[in-house]
Amino acid sequence: MPALPPPITLRQINADLLPDLQALYERSTGYFLRYGGAPARPEQAALDYQHVLESGNRVLLGIWWEGEMMVGCIDMRLDHPAAGVAWLGAVILQDELPGPRTDIETWALRILEEWLRIATPVSEIRLAVLVSDRQRVRFWHSQGYTATPESLRQWVGERQERLVIYRKTLIPSTT
Repeated sequence: MPALPPPITLRQINADLLPDLQALYERSTGYFLRYGGAPARPEQAALDYQHVLESGNRVLLGIWWEGEMMVGCIDMRLDHPAAGVAWLGAVILQDELPGPRTDIETWALRILEEWLRIATPVSEIRLAVLVSDRQRVRFWHSQGYTATPESLRQWVGERQERLVIYRKTLIPSTT
């Protein structure tokens, strides 16, 4: 039997999709407890969207399962910290998923990377990964991201944590 395409798509979040984004946040308690120390606030989607509008270089993408339900989102900045670099600020997946978490996240990253490679001047993706989260470190390594010598300390929940900057070079499209 031939492999089927991934059952996910990425869509840019606009004002009409804020109820879907807020519902996703409410289904993603694990993420918000881990990184913020509390569940998402009732107005979190509207606040995030306002920050997107104010930033000029921030993009918020919904991860949609079979085109019907937002199961995750990607929050990133283009040309940050330098021209040609996309900074992944967050990849949020709801707590209970309709498929394997690693598969959904891998598919979303592949779609994102291909879009950036073909349709934008982005040649590198960067993100910060918690050193203490071995599962996430293994995941990003498996996706072809490599640790740089750069690191930072940041409050995560109620603890100050060390994060290492990871990067992946995108080979430009020849088409």
